[in-house]
Amino acid sequence: MKQRIFNTFIRKIKIKSISRILTAVVYFILMVGYYVLSCFKKTKKNRIEIKNEIDNARDSINRVYTKPHMETDCNNNVVDKTIDLSIVVPVYNVEKYIAKCIDSILNQKTKYKYELIIVNDGSTDNTKSIIEEYSDEKIILIEQDNQGLSGARNTGINESRGKYITFVDSDDFLLEDSIEEMLSQIINKDADVVVGSHYMFVDGTDNKENCILENEVIESNPAKSINHPGYAWGKIFKRDLFDKIRFPMGTWFEDALICSIIYRMSKKMVVLDQMVYAYRINPKGISQTARKSPKCIDHYWVMEDVLRQADNVGLPHDNVFYNNVINQMSTFLYRRISLLPEDTIRNVFIMACDYISKIKPEDSSVDGGKIKRDLEKAFETGNYKLWKLASYIV
Repeated sequence: MKQRIFNTFIRKIKIKSISRILTAVVYFILMVGYYVLSCFKKTKKNRIEIKNEIDNARDSINRVYTKPHMETDCNNNVVDKTIDLSIVVPVYNVEKYIAKCIDSILNQKTKYKYELIIVNDGSTDNTKSIIEEYSDEKIILIEQDNQGLSGARNTGINESRGKYITFVDSDDFLLEDSIEEMLSQIINKDADVVVGSHYMFVDGTDNKENCILENEVIESNPAKSINHPGYAWGKIFKRDLFDKIRFPMGTWFEDALICSIIYRMSKKMVVLDQMVYAYRINPKGISQTARKSPKCIDHYWVMEDVLRQADNVGLPHDNVFYNNVINQMSTFLYRRISLLPEDTIRNVFIMACDYISKIKPEDSSVDGGKIKRDLEKAFETGNYKLWKLASYIV
């Protein structure tokens, strides 16, 4: 919440010092309000008997929005040792942006060899024609019927031959020397993942918002790794991390598996303060326009698929996973479904309580302060009102 408040002020005022002061004031007021209100939410009358209501809740949600079929086969190509990096770009009706994206990749100055896999996911505009104007041998154009972002990324993973893999969204672009710097770091430090810094900008404006990380190397510490940005883009991964993992098909918010699975599988992560990626905020995109759609429930369904895939690769139901799930099922989930009908939100909460009860380790402990502990208590006791309040503030 504190970061979101700051981001709001900095966009409007554009002066960091004033934005920090106003953020501190507003956040202090919110926290005082939270401590007062939370006292009234912790009564037994606010509790839901989850075991008695879970079946009805799932039936109700499936009537509102049926769980998608998210599974797909992992058909891996043999790695070509002469190709250092596979760059996967899913495209769908992006005639306005695709040239900028492709140019930013082909203009990279690097000693490393890479392939550019462009998956045309059933575009109906001039996207394909623009791509076909390029004659660079690095480009591999794949045509498929529309399967959504997950399906296009998964096709790119299947077709990739590089030792490493990265994802670029087709309305974004790479910054200068991104590939050289990230590949050098991941290779020289024998890491599994490298995470670069990025900036965001609103389409059609010059407004930029920097997300600059601190340089560090994280070894065998998934609890620390999962706190870094979980978008698929702006990173390079060892290709074999995806040998048995695919993005959940037909869903929004599929990137949840990056933190929940890929980061936990990583033995070493390199984090860079160098800006490597430009992310375009599209006012007409999913996150900006679709919060009243039942498809926002995908966030919950994706977490069920994350559990399935984590079990498939033998990741434990440990405290790292437990804390990540609590985070995913609170602030992220609530923000995405908060504009849906009240009974729908309540039923998704019931399913989240049931989910968390099944993955909670015996030696569980929650990382964080009072609000995180309140969230854990809300899930344990089925306290819907406390969950809503804490999820809004955290």
